[in-house]
Amino acid sequence: MQISMWTDSYYPYVSGVTRSIKLTKETLTKMGHNVSVFCPWYPETDPEPDVYRFPSIKSPTKSDYYIAVPVNPKHLMAIKEICPDVIHTHSPFNLGKMGVTVGNILDIPTVFTFHTMYNMYSHYVPLIGDNISELIEFGAIGTAKSVDAVIAPSSAIRDYLRERGVTTDIFVIPTGIEIDEFRNGDASYIKRTYNIPSDLPILLTCGRLGKEKNPECLLHAFSIVHQSVDSVLVFVGDGPLIEELKELAEELNVSSRVVFAGKVSPEVMPHFYASADLFMFASLTDTQGLVIAEAKAAGLPCIAVGALGVKDMVQDGVDGFLCENDPNCLAQKALLLLQNPSVMESMRTNALSNAYAFSIEKTCARLIECYQTVRHTSSAAT
Repeated sequence: MQISMWTDSYYPYVSGVTRSIKLTKETLTKMGHNVSVFCPWYPETDPEPDVYRFPSIKSPTKSDYYIAVPVNPKHLMAIKEICPDVIHTHSPFNLGKMGVTVGNILDIPTVFTFHTMYNMYSHYVPLIGDNISELIEFGAIGTAKSVDAVIAPSSAIRDYLRERGVTTDIFVIPTGIEIDEFRNGDASYIKRTYNIPSDLPILLTCGRLGKEKNPECLLHAFSIVHQSVDSVLVFVGDGPLIEELKELAEELNVSSRVVFAGKVSPEVMPHFYASADLFMFASLTDTQGLVIAEAKAAGLPCIAVGALGVKDMVQDGVDGFLCENDPNCLAQKALLLLQNPSVMESMRTNALSNAYAFSIEKTCARLIECYQTVRHTSSAAT
């Protein structure tokens, strides 16, 4: 198949969405399909086959994020030459919306992945922030209603879209990962890199240090854990709350046992997972929680706030625990595992096994089924 993907972010910008698109493109190509990507330009990016970049400007709120200016006649000519069987958009705005428009003009079926609870990120919009949350949600839902099919990363997002009046066909397809990539990390990496005593258990969490990820809850939970078990909490990621979190760690008297690792390249992440004992996750906005799948592939039980798509990622009591948004619950479940090695080992085994449900090969096979269904439905309609 000829597949055209349209996205408001792509490499070298690193996020869950960009990693997903890049890995999906590579896997579909290996399966014999042709995939083109239409995305923003970033500084120091080299030409790449089948990647078409629009002129862009630097975001006023995130220095490493660029916003595409969706004007490039050459790319519009290119899409006609590619003549895709399906257009797959990964954003409801800007280039994603343009992809839908191009599909409508050229009579090409369109699919939209609802990657993010977009309205929950409105606080990053300069000046007006939270005041446009409803408008952002309206735009995202409008895009979901305008395409031929929507891909929801979890059943919770499917239900959310239905509650908002989306009658479009919805396919629940989680974001896939390359399982083997997370199976052979360096088990001594964290302790060696950050000079942590060898006998201390490591609690790991990954994600942007912003309010939507709820990192304060994890710090409070860890302060409770630390009262019973001497351990270390490692934050991977950066964001606007980092200084506040460092101050909070001081206030809770755990700063000597908290590591802020900052941004970490995807190539190094398998080492972080391999050298941790537990994975903690408190995000309130994730449509799936891709890092949970990665952690499970490395054999890490996960203790998470059971919000939105996370409920599809953790089998409560099997490969981890789901909690309310409550530091006490998170701490109690962490202590249960840290103080019961046999339970911990059983959950590690289950996590390794259950991770295969999120293999990129399985999710790409389901993507192709979605594309074929949309093509068939579109042809039948005409």
